Amino acid sequence: MKKLMSVLLAVALCASLAALAEYAPEGDKVRVGVSWVADFENGEPDEDTQAYIDAVTKAGGEPVYLDQITDEESAKAVLSGVDCVILTGGEDIGPAYYGEEPDEKLEYVNDVRDVSDYWLTKVALDIDIPILCTCRGLQMMNVVCGGTLYQDIPSQFESDVEVSHRDPAGEDFAYHNITIEDADSLVAQAMGGAGQYEVNSWHHQGVKDVGDGLVVTAVADDGMVEALELADPDQFMLAVQYHPEWHVADGNDAFLPYFTMLIDACAEEEEAAA
Repeated sequence: MKKLMSVLLAVALCASLAALAEYAPEGDKVRVGVSWVADFENGEPDEDTQAYIDAVTKAGGEPVYLDQITDEESAKAVLSGVDCVILTGGEDIGPAYYGEEPDEKLEYVNDVRDVSDYWLTKVALDIDIPILCTCRGLQMMNVVCGGTLYQDIPSQFESDVEVSHRDPAGEDFAYHNITIEDADSLVAQAMGGAGQYEVNSWHHQGVKDVGDGLVVTAVADDGMVEALELADPDQFMLAVQYHPEWHVADGNDAFLPYFTMLIDACAEEEEAAA
């Protein structure tokens, strides 16, 4: 029986490693580091992580799962193995990171991931590696830059315009319009120009005070921040509150440029350094 169990465990381990190896860097493709929970059941990515993996692959990049980070040094070590980074969606961010006490409507906080994403974001900014942030990723970018968050939009954010940022039933994305005014912004380039666009939405937290060095480049009809970029145009950082990876997964390739632009930014940096 012990021998049989050993064989079964070995087979399961091989299957898990094979699943992860499927996304290991290959050849000369741009290596896109993806932040993740680092805890897949049966070695299989959850559907949210898979959407990022598929979007990166479709854009021509090579997705790389990033190890969990514990401090500045481990962030430098992890980032040395990739060309750019995607900060993905997920849980609420602990309010201690922006100097507040937890609100009664604060939802699940993953302390391990908060530490990992904080240092990942900070070091990625410091070393000028191209960054794409979605949903929680935008919120973490704002926090790292000294900004604050609404811990619960419905109870803390006031607006004369009603916009649903999350499906009350918790079953699917909500959808609403965003407005992009600056035609030269990265988000405008990704969408094909300034104007109004419909995006998906699944969040109850959002940007309150904008962080230092960040510029708001898209807003929802109620004024909620939907895109942030750096005031420094020489560093590629595009943060959006919505999920372009799921638009791509749903067959809308109009959102694929978010990922191709990230990959192209790596090539531009290499040319500038040559």
